Amino acid sequence: MLRTLVLNSKGGAGKTTVATNLASLLALRGTVLLADLDPQQSSSHWVKRRSPMLPKLNVVEDAERDFRDYPASDYVVMDAPAGLKKKRLEDMLGEVEVLLVPIGPSLFDLDASQLFLQKLEEIKRYRKGKVRMGVIANRVNARTRGAQHLQSVLSEWNLPVVATLRDSQIYVRAAQCGAGIADMRAAENRNELPQWVRILNFVMEDGGGRGA
Repeated sequence: MLRTLVLNSKGGAGKTTVATNLASLLALRGTVLLADLDPQQSSSHWVKRRSPMLPKLNVVEDAERDFRDYPASDYVVMDAPAGLKKKRLEDMLGEVEVLLVPIGPSLFDLDASQLFLQKLEEIKRYRKGKVRMGVIANRVNARTRGAQHLQSVLSEWNLPVVATLRDSQIYVRAAQCGAGIADMRAAENRNELPQWVRILNFVMEDGGGRGA
């Protein structure tokens, strides 16, 4: 079982978008459990809108449920809430192999993310490289100064940027019908899919360390 946590301490960073789209990709490879740990339950609502014609996903909606008390699955994707306290963050990182951190281009996103990344360094399991962490630059419009600043800051922080996701309406349309990028027609997802392949490859990567 491969377990991935999608987390950033700031609300609105795109955690649910990343978690649901990753889950839809992994569903093409095996059984997937989407653990909705956020009280807003956006991932759970997404699953309920999902067509029975698409690859099946199981969902757990209890934000306080013990991580080890899940149905057996090939893959677990955890959609975590913002603003976690240190003890809860330690518990979550103790149960996963991969951590994905979506970061948006606004100064508010960057300020909050920097504080979150500093908090991560206080956690022994992360600090020792037991969890592979990858950053996803999210909602990026390459033609804006904000996007350029985001790339510059992430490079300055020496973070492993796994993928860059565009600010695209395809994610809105997909969410409305409980679909992910992997479920969309080729004519719709051809611009986005290569970045998701990069995310998938990072998640599936063997070995320890924090990746690159």
